[in-house]
Amino acid sequence: MVATINDVAKKAGVAISTVSKVLNNYTNVSKETKEKVLKVAQELNYVPNTIASALSSKNNNRVALYIYINDQRQAIDEINMQYLLGSFTTANKLGLHVITLFNYTILNLNVEEFIQYLQSQGINGLVVFGLNKEDTIIHEIIQREIFNTVVVDAPIYNTKTSSVSVDHYLGQYDVAKTAFENNQIKNVLYLAGKLNGYVTDQRIEGIKKLQKEQKFNLKIEYCDFSEKKAYETTLKIGNNYDAIVCASDLMAIGATNALKKLNINKLCCGYDGITLLGYAGNNILTCKQNFYNIAQTAINEMKRLMSHETGRQVLLDYEILRITYEQVIF
Repeated sequence: MVATINDVAKKAGVAISTVSKVLNNYTNVSKETKEKVLKVAQELNYVPNTIASALSSKNNNRVALYIYINDQRQAIDEINMQYLLGSFTTANKLGLHVITLFNYTILNLNVEEFIQYLQSQGINGLVVFGLNKEDTIIHEIIQREIFNTVVVDAPIYNTKTSSVSVDHYLGQYDVAKTAFENNQIKNVLYLAGKLNGYVTDQRIEGIKKLQKEQKFNLKIEYCDFSEKKAYETTLKIGNNYDAIVCASDLMAIGATNALKKLNINKLCCGYDGITLLGYAGNNILTCKQNFYNIAQTAINEMKRLMSHETGRQVLLDYEILRITYEQVIF
């Protein structure tokens, strides 16, 4: 395990700031303290990162974009691409320097090692896209308020952390309610996302709100935002329901293709508003998010935090619509 500055401070019995002063040759530290800290650093094989010091002294606007990649999903991930484009464009305008990290970056690191890695890169801001409940490392970093942090699609905010998203609770409620208008709906199959996801829980609460109002029977199946799982689930039990509400457009595409194979016609709606929906040819109603604008807002919020403003929750607009082929071609 790589030794961290925290390890040196703990073993030497001094503050982290004292270790930093010793390693950077500050003069206002006693000779005895210097010798003790340097001895511990040597025992632990701790090597201070001079690159981070150089970066920190020249630029305090260095931000890491932390993105979750699922290797079981489609190779072309439109949502993450829009996040990156929106982030890069806005960061450039604001004079922020950004680097991109993926969840695999910290796969074999503990929290202290990841903190040290970020510090070694001169990072003082972290924008997290797609945080889930099981990522204990990111949650601890947020809780400890080590970096300015913006989380997208997670309702977490504190003094140094802001949350940016659409209102998934109302978004799911609105798209399903609109889809059900002028239809007699008694039994609904809801294809949810990941069991450990913040947006999954919010969207489930949205469909439950509609269930409470309209008194239909609701069956929830977790399909992990997978088109394949949605397809297989619908093939198996889709015929038993009047409507299929999907927590993503990819799952809606999978569900509608299963309905075609079964040669039955059922009401189906999606969520996200991705371009691919325009090529599906099923006229699926969806709740459209503007992922490019979400990323822009997240970067603007990071700039605000770097100006010593307090973290907050920012909710953005969504649209309930159908995406046609004519809308996506250019």
